Amino acid sequence: MASRQDGPSLTASTRSTRVATAASRLVERESEAPCEGNTLVTRGNGLRPRVAALDDDPAAVASVTAILTQSGFDVAPYTDATQLERASRTAPFAAYVLDWYLGSITAAGLIEELRRSPASAHSPIFLLSGNLAVGGVPTDEALARIIHRHRVQYRAKPYSGVRLAADLRLALGDRKA
Repeated sequence: MASRQDGPSLTASTRSTRVATAASRLVERESEAPCEGNTLVTRGNGLRPRVAALDDDPAAVASVTAILTQSGFDVAPYTDATQLERASRTAPFAAYVLDWYLGSITAAGLIEELRRSPASAHSPIFLLSGNLAVGGVPTDEALARIIHRHRVQYRAKPYSGVRLAADLRLALGDRKA
């Protein structure tokens, strides 16, 4: 569970609308720079790893986008797994942050597709989900199989956005995280 020192938590809250609006403006402004299919994008003073964020809840994906963008990542938000999968084929991402439940389906099919692609076969994938863990350990058998088979990192919601950013940096090889 997030504490005051950990920063904002990755769950919907009463301020979701404000976060979604701010993140939308930020994403519009950030997306003006060309991507050119690289997993790193030059912005401002340095390279920013490209990260895809997927959640079927627009407020939740806006929150993740805002937190990770503020933490130095170039984040592309998605609310549809098919759109993310198509986008990853043309311009792979350095990492993926996915919600497990996407409406009536899970992210299992998307993860299978990402791992089949040479461009994303070894990219870090972080799964965020609530109601599936006891003490941070997944209780859903399908989720446990995906985590084991595809080297997926699981984080139970609520999870600190600041900690997620640090976890992403470490997974991408940044030892300063």
